[in-house]
Amino acid sequence: MSEAVLQKKGFLYNFDKYTSKNGTDWYLALTWIFILEIISSIIEFYYLPTAREYVIHIQKGIFRELLIASFVSFFVWHFVYSVIQMRRQQFLFLVMYFLLGIYFYLTDDVTFNLLFHNIINPFELEFNRFGIYTIFQIVIKLVMLYLIVRFFQSIKNRKKDKQ
Repeated sequence: MSEAVLQKKGFLYNFDKYTSKNGTDWYLALTWIFILEIISSIIEFYYLPTAREYVIHIQKGIFRELLIASFVSFFVWHFVYSVIQMRRQQFLFLVMYFLLGIYFYLTDDVTFNLLFHNIINPFELEFNRFGIYTIFQIVIKLVMLYLIVRFFQSIKNRKKDKQ
């Protein structure tokens, strides 16, 4: 085989290895799907005016402060636990929580309504013009489609292993 073909095969193999353990770890694939969807929601919030319609603002008060405090407390607890245990899957889960914190900070969406809308409709693409936003969203959606396929393959492989 030519070197270019081997490099392509190597990239896909490494991508599968880190995102789903070659179709055997459904939890890892699902974590990556959520991470990519959070990134996609943040980008959509800034580049798509209709995305702001999904954000429900909660007035500043005790409820909002308790919600933020519980989120930050869980993040710190999970961070310490992940550092002590040094597990890669837990680290990716920590990255997901960190991105959720960034999502909350940037969008001010305490209810995560925009994020839940995007998780329910992961392949919805709305754009007002073709640009870097559109290209980036298409790439994210294609990677997510691939990860969803690997997610279902890993569940199928898990059922085969139990039999």
